[in-house]
Amino acid sequence: MNFSHIDPTVRAWATNNRLHLSTQYKDAEVRSFELVGPAGHAQIWIEVEGDATTVYVWDYRKQKRCFAADSSTLEAVLDQALQVARGWCGNP
Repeated sequence: MNFSHIDPTVRAWATNNRLHLSTQYKDAEVRSFELVGPAGHAQIWIEVEGDATTVYVWDYRKQKRCFAADSSTLEAVLDQALQVARGWCGNP
């Protein structure tokens, strides 16, 4: 996956939300965030295929949501995913 066209937006969003951006998992390049709260933990990750960007959020158990994004909506979609993740984790 090539993240170069979304990296400036993702990195700025991570900084603004005080989240650690993971960029490597095993031998793969990724874009991922983990959240931990009193009710559990969740992960937000981004996949890019061609011009399509998808943001996923899941609670490491059974709940999962996905959101389609493009360059003009990515920040707002990440905000939506963060709101869902925080709700699942028990963080307002």
